[in-house]
Amino acid sequence: MGRLRSLTRRVRDLATGPNKPLDVLAREVPAAIRKLPKDLDGSIEAELRAQVPELLREVDRAALVRAVPSWAKVALRHLEHDDVDALHAALNQGLIDVRQFAGGLHDGLPVLHLPGWDDPSIPRETFVLADSETRFAGEVVRSRVVDDRFEAVLRAGFAHIDADGAVPELTVMTPGVRAAYVGETSGHRGGAAMWRETYDLSTWAVDLPLSRLGPEQALEVEVEVRLAGRTARGRLQLVVPPEPIGPAVDAIDLERGTIVVRGRGLDTAPTLQSSSVTLTATEFTRLGSSFRCVFPATADRWGRGELPLPIGDYVVVADGEPLPLAAELVGWPVDLADGPLVGHTSDAGLRLIKPRLPDENTMYGQRYLREAYVALETAVDPKMAMFQCYWAEVATDSQAAIHRELHRRDPRMRLYWGTVDHSVALPEGAKRLVAGTREWYSALATARLLVKNTEVGAYTRLRPGQVYLQTFHGQPFKRMGRPDFARRMASWRAEYEATERRSTYWDVICLPYPEADEFYREAYDWQGPAFDHGLPRTDALLAEDADDVRRATRRLLGIRDDQTAVLHATTWREDLSRGDNTSADPGLLDVKALAEELGDDVVVLQRSHHSVARSDQRHGSGGGVVDVTDHPEINDLVLASDLAILDYTSLRFDYAITGKPMVFFVPDLEKYEQELRGFLFPFEESAPGPVVRDSGDLAALVRDTAWVAEHADAYAAFNERFNRFHDGRAAERVVDGLLGWDA
Repeated sequence: MGRLRSLTRRVRDLATGPNKPLDVLAREVPAAIRKLPKDLDGSIEAELRAQVPELLREVDRAALVRAVPSWAKVALRHLEHDDVDALHAALNQGLIDVRQFAGGLHDGLPVLHLPGWDDPSIPRETFVLADSETRFAGEVVRSRVVDDRFEAVLRAGFAHIDADGAVPELTVMTPGVRAAYVGETSGHRGGAAMWRETYDLSTWAVDLPLSRLGPEQALEVEVEVRLAGRTARGRLQLVVPPEPIGPAVDAIDLERGTIVVRGRGLDTAPTLQSSSVTLTATEFTRLGSSFRCVFPATADRWGRGELPLPIGDYVVVADGEPLPLAAELVGWPVDLADGPLVGHTSDAGLRLIKPRLPDENTMYGQRYLREAYVALETAVDPKMAMFQCYWAEVATDSQAAIHRELHRRDPRMRLYWGTVDHSVALPEGAKRLVAGTREWYSALATARLLVKNTEVGAYTRLRPGQVYLQTFHGQPFKRMGRPDFARRMASWRAEYEATERRSTYWDVICLPYPEADEFYREAYDWQGPAFDHGLPRTDALLAEDADDVRRATRRLLGIRDDQTAVLHATTWREDLSRGDNTSADPGLLDVKALAEELGDDVVVLQRSHHSVARSDQRHGSGGGVVDVTDHPEINDLVLASDLAILDYTSLRFDYAITGKPMVFFVPDLEKYEQELRGFLFPFEESAPGPVVRDSGDLAALVRDTAWVAEHADAYAAFNERFNRFHDGRAAERVVDGLLGWDA
């Protein structure tokens, strides 16, 4: 808070301080705009509204154009006209994150198409890039040694600017090095090119004697680029990647539904591994010191059938260690595509990326698709529904239950699922759409029913006749919505306001019991209707085939009939998150040590939160532990287990439906409540079992469950309060409501 108050005072004193107005507008004011406002009381905004118009009257506008960042000039324009709504709207559209906006030339000047570009009342010079923004951006796309020569491809230009067909001039300032323009180059789009549609046009080839790199096999070259009257210089490192000694991978290809690895120095087949998949070779042949190894491009990971591999990084592993890549493969990455798999070679091996068209995999491309989606005028299809779970990695939760009920009632209904790739197992009758593709946006615009358990994007435009059901993903317990953002001090008011607007997209919400309505009215100012007689996600726990699912899941996981299966499942910790829907594992319980202490009679099922799964952290299986973090259906794990060790996760509400014992391991209870997420009501009211702080107490509670009787009354009261409407028919009631909905 002190830093923000200090910034407020600095802004207040700008007009009388020693700095020149132009310096203040170029440096101090943009810093203040970035902080709009941490304390949510609007103090910095008020000072800016008061001081900016006066400062602008004292500066030369031509000088301001080249001195003040483009995004800040847009904000200054709104402040000068005291148009706070326009300022907030621009911030809500990501004004400060300029990477997502198209940049090009307008009347020979470099501009960014920032929020407001389509408003003819805003002068075009508002969007002109400042000198500080037209900085050098470049990289060595690829490099290799061919005989006694060194070849490289450089990408060079200005940050934020697409040349729109104009080719920047490039001069290599380093003596003896020449660059030839080659235009767009194939191969992996890395670095700055991932953010731009046409940035690949600014590519040059360098070819020089290998000896020019000297004994260090490296040479730093200085290059200068010129475009639209702007000049920038930068340095690039030409480096010969070291050739590995011993076994190595020489090539990786996607060929007719397989992954082919060629290399040298191995007598036995390696494996191909990601954080969630280990593949065994189907073929391994040797020719002299070289080998050729073939891996399947599909996997049946959890008894759901063979499906294409999930996106992620895959490394070739031999004798427990990653196999290094040959120098040329490291230096000269190759784009790969075969059917549902899209990727490229990487420094470590193979990287599979979202299977979308190249422009769909860029930030600018996504913005273009979203704008086209918003502008699209189309009729709503009454026989079409679209589902998506979390961030499209699974097809589960209430969405899956509602899907099954809709399909049971009308098999002709078109039921689409947004998925991150082709590896996601879908329920019967589902049609796949890779999230973020043109087809996905089209379905988002035309489906009558939209069913999600996380928020829709801020770009969402619901057409007349569409119905958006927000199911959430578990019972309400942790602080959420406006109180949560207010506690965490949003980066700027736009985030807080975006939270307030979330409920404006909802037509109806799904609740476990009627009284839960008050939490959403307080957190999101929700004033609409609710399906408040149970969450469909719990139906499977009471289904007729629940016992069959239990037996099949235990068999799949290798759990004997005489073994006790303990499910350890935890929520994420926001202080371990980078804010990108990933989180490090809390590491509060050594599950392998617990399994070792419990012995062969017990199997620990380790289920990390999906935010931890996205960080690629896994505990791994072995020694009495089965890592089920990537299992696509949590209900199967609940049914397969005999006891659960939980924390603040909402899973405990679902688990209680089974009547199985629960132990609550919460060594960070005070920190979580006071410093992290916090609770909507006291934790003890929703913990019908032993509350444990010391991991050393867990083994005894698992071995001897005599304590269950002590908590029987609390358990019954818990289910009466939270689960009285969970009878296995929640999806029927929700679908009744959806089909009878008058949009």
